[in-house]
Amino acid sequence: MKTQNFVLIIGFILSMFSCEKFTNQDSSEFRLVFSDGSEIAQSDIQFYDSSTHLLFLKKDFDLNNFAPHFSVLVGNDTIYQGVKYSCLLSYPPSEPFYILDCFLYGRDIIDIGFHPLSKDLRNDPRIINSFKNSNLLRTGISCTIDKITIKSFDNYSEVSCKITITNNDRISYYILDPRKMGELDFNYFTGGLIFENIDAQTSSFLRWSAENPDWDNLTMNDFTVLSGKSEISYTFKSSDYYKMDKGLYTARFSFCGPQHKTSEFELNRLNGRIWVGNALSIKDSLLVE
Repeated sequence: MKTQNFVLIIGFILSMFSCEKFTNQDSSEFRLVFSDGSEIAQSDIQFYDSSTHLLFLKKDFDLNNFAPHFSVLVGNDTIYQGVKYSCLLSYPPSEPFYILDCFLYGRDIIDIGFHPLSKDLRNDPRIINSFKNSNLLRTGISCTIDKITIKSFDNYSEVSCKITITNNDRISYYILDPRKMGELDFNYFTGGLIFENIDAQTSSFLRWSAENPDWDNLTMNDFTVLSGKSEISYTFKSSDYYKMDKGLYTARFSFCGPQHKTSEFELNRLNGRIWVGNALSIKDSLLVE
């Protein structure tokens, strides 16, 4: 009888230990839950890129038209909530966090956007730790504007820009290369730089004055392999900017991957992976004389 009681007690202790372990494991898992009850669990995710806030899924996901809201959870903690937002709308979303319904990069990549109405929680430590502990976290690439030279003429401005692209991950990435694409295609595909006159609050950007119908026809010949934990610098120029008057300016440049062409490529390559997303860089106090 004593032996039987001892076995029962040991079994109960082991049972309690197993339940506690399972609960702790559950409490650290990421979930994206939609208002129709559908969800993306951590087991559905290839990896999360914290630099672009893109979720790369193992298979395509269909966003139900009747699921206007979503919640991001880690375990039972709701980190933030948001809305599905139509790409056809010209006004900003009603909530700070949103998911585009047009699947810009393809149906296996979820783009979680942020409209600055509150604190950005997309890289909340609980989210980062969840993906890090599951070996699903990547930090992508970053872009830095090193130097900008601006010359203004009668009715246009010429801009020369040097940028440095840094690969923060150990995996090699295929990135767009202006030397291979050509400066015109690279400027048009990335959108070039956007300048804002600090005092006058006027903007200058590409005029798109050169006829070039093939500017977005990408091939693998337009990419360069950037090894893990390395960087590369590019200089590119364009005379296709609206004229900038004298004054102080802020410049923004968004280095991008294949964008709307993403679904046309097999992202996993022999020597790495095609990088997807946008890396924003800002340079302040540019003097145009």
